[in-house]
Amino acid sequence: MYIFIVNPVAGNGRGLKIFKKLEKSKLYQNISSRLYLTQYPGHAEEIANQIMVENNEDLKSIIIIGGDGTVHEVINGLGDTQVPISFIAGGSGNDFGRGCRIKGSPLTILKKIMREKQGILYWKGNYFFDGDNHRSFINSIGFGFDAEIAKQANQSSYKNILNTLRLGTLSYVIALIQVLFKFRPFQVEVVMDGNKQIIEDCWMVTIANHQYYGGGMKIIPSAKIQPSVIPVLIIHGISKWKILGLFITVFTGKHVMFKEVDIHHVETISIRTNYPISYQVDGQTDSCQSCFISKSIQETQIMGSDFGN
Repeated sequence: MYIFIVNPVAGNGRGLKIFKKLEKSKLYQNISSRLYLTQYPGHAEEIANQIMVENNEDLKSIIIIGGDGTVHEVINGLGDTQVPISFIAGGSGNDFGRGCRIKGSPLTILKKIMREKQGILYWKGNYFFDGDNHRSFINSIGFGFDAEIAKQANQSSYKNILNTLRLGTLSYVIALIQVLFKFRPFQVEVVMDGNKQIIEDCWMVTIANHQYYGGGMKIIPSAKIQPSVIPVLIIHGISKWKILGLFITVFTGKHVMFKEVDIHHVETISIRTNYPISYQVDGQTDSCQSCFISKSIQETQIMGSDFGN
């Protein structure tokens, strides 16, 4: 049996449209399935958690149709259970699909899911905010400038319009310009694999599971799906005009050549600031003052990927 978790409002309604088309296909009609439609933020996590409480011994995969935020919720609802998941992109950014090389039309992806017996292995990131219980991220977690950009984009009136036009990435570009002139760099204490340093004039600290974020930006080009290793990007001591030029090159990954950009590959990292700063995790934003990040030792199977093909 396959369980579909569909976010009907993802991508300004694109998630529901994709499912409606799949629902009419012979492939979908010939499989044993159950459908859940999310109704509010956090609902996908509740659904996934309930699925794990129930007896689902014949469950072959949970198929998520929505955006990266929907995947984030499902992953956290599943916890450490080893249920394979699948993703059919229906959101605005869809970086999880890029990172896992899930390509093709929704029907093509569904066909791949049906014929695969084993998916690629994926290791989530774990994070602890200010001493709270741990949660997981699928794409990235960032502090500072990129979090402010995500916050501005999420609160904007233009994001839904650009999503409808399939130009969702432009909302982050517009938000970047809006945030650029009001953002103030901060001081942060960073501890990587036990080695502490104080970074002055810090713009952002970003940790990624793969290279993509913000709708296709190659934030850490060297990042790849793997266990144990956490790729970290730190930008500090840079002028406002230079950071604008830096972000122009993020789509090609050339920004790592700037002297103000540091790349690290570690097993654990913690950050602490003197006052709460903005963070983004898989595109959702809030604020915190400290955070500890590590890689999950529990792997998840991702079905429908082009890896190895």
